[in-house]
Amino acid sequence: MPTDEENDSITKPKRSRPVGRKKAVDGVERKRTNVGRRRVRTDDENGSAARRKRPRPVRRSTTEDGEVRKRTNGGRRRPTRRRKKRNENELVVIEELPSIRFIIGGEQSKWFIPACIVSILLISLYGGMVSWNLQYADPDPSFDGTSREYHDCIAVNFKYGSRNSSDHDPYHPENVRCAEKQGIDPNWSELEYQEWITSLLSDLAVDDGNHSGYVWTETGIATMTYLVSTMNANMSVYYNPGAGDEFNATHLALWNSATIAFGGGNDSYEDLLPNGGTAMAMYIGPGGIVGHKPTGFIWTAVGLATMEYLFALNNANMSLYGYPSEGDVFTDAHLGIWNAATVGFGGGNDSFESLLPGGDSAMAMYIGAGGIVAVAPTGYVWTEEGLFTMEYLFALNNANMSLYGYPSEGDVFTEEHLGIWNAATVGFGGGNDSMEDLVPGGGSALALYIGAGGIVLWSNLTEMPTVANVSISPSAPAASDQLTCTYDYYDPQGDVDASTVRWYLNGARTLDDAVPSELSTGDEVSCSVLSSDGTNPGFRVHSEPVIIA
Repeated sequence: MPTDEENDSITKPKRSRPVGRKKAVDGVERKRTNVGRRRVRTDDENGSAARRKRPRPVRRSTTEDGEVRKRTNGGRRRPTRRRKKRNENELVVIEELPSIRFIIGGEQSKWFIPACIVSILLISLYGGMVSWNLQYADPDPSFDGTSREYHDCIAVNFKYGSRNSSDHDPYHPENVRCAEKQGIDPNWSELEYQEWITSLLSDLAVDDGNHSGYVWTETGIATMTYLVSTMNANMSVYYNPGAGDEFNATHLALWNSATIAFGGGNDSYEDLLPNGGTAMAMYIGPGGIVGHKPTGFIWTAVGLATMEYLFALNNANMSLYGYPSEGDVFTDAHLGIWNAATVGFGGGNDSFESLLPGGDSAMAMYIGAGGIVAVAPTGYVWTEEGLFTMEYLFALNNANMSLYGYPSEGDVFTEEHLGIWNAATVGFGGGNDSMEDLVPGGGSALALYIGAGGIVLWSNLTEMPTVANVSISPSAPAASDQLTCTYDYYDPQGDVDASTVRWYLNGARTLDDAVPSELSTGDEVSCSVLSSDGTNPGFRVHSEPVIIA
């Protein structure tokens, strides 16, 4: 047997590890290390293939003193276990479902579920107590019914009784029944509103007559009717005015009180005129609410030109009159301004009539024969037949037409004329005629006296045709010349001319209103034209007379 020394000298053979070999493209075999690393092929100086082992990186760690700590496993990388990929199509079978108790409460279900049940019961109990208290609180002592009926009636009361409710119907059966139990009027909301109006007006200076100089317009009433309807109200607030009724101080106060919440509250009468300066312009539009109270007189184009000239002499303008236009109302305020401004020139006492063409104004030398104003059209004019009738009736009573200011055919039949007519006919069974009653075939109680021809003629002012520049051609005729009555015709709707011409010889109408056929030197001839479109007649316009040479 070998000795111990011999055993020690014997070198044990190392166990070889299997080396994987793989042929490269060039046929040279390559070895893999026991950790699977690939050896890199190199060429030596003679070009023969050689292999050298790539150095393996060694992961080192240090101690707290900075010394390098070596790995105990000789620097080898610890092998890791690879996870096996799960097949996505693999069917997973759950052998037992979790209990409902586990789903609700999880692992702490033994105490969590009872706690939830107790909480729900407490919340339900509290909510029921609140609901019970709301529905069954003690009613008002004056209420004739149960607690529940009391609270139900409160809802009914505001649904049907309140004037601000969209279901406002104070006399709905349910509201009437509840009102009886409550001891109140079913229309309590409206009564409270009227009480507020009365209280408001008691602190205001109420106008006791038509002195404001402003009237409700048809457009204004339509606008206000719409606006108050949006507040579940109506025009009874303004005492149901009609077009032309006075817009007085009470109306203005009510308007300002109602518009404070919308940014208004300080409007004057002038602010509510068309294109006025009201803060509520976005609501009422450019048409305004009011207009000037008619006086029966209007500004004329000649009057405006005259006034502008007079103002220019004094370095002023028409702003004092509010820049009126032709046809605008010549108001009481305008007359007051005129008289105040002319006191220093010998005037100051003119009436409306004084400022008409040919009027007796003390300022006639300044304003000329054309005056400043004209009578406002009423839609009715004197007819030739009416004038003859009235002159005949006056003659029977030893009177004349001075009472009417000696009107001519085509002159406006004014409100003042109507008042004179009614006052004069009271003793004959009349006294209540309107202008419509005095047209041909009208319903006047004096039809027996005035005949079927009536006294006045009506025309729709907005559709009325007009004529102008009525004259005779030739302007200096001889007895042998053929005379022609010429004129310019205008109709707002563009309707055809259906005007009629009337001829006069020496101041008298000719037979059948025809052109005079036998003329002599010195005869005076004139004509007149009554404009018409076949439906609406206009005003008759006369020519200047010509003298036959």
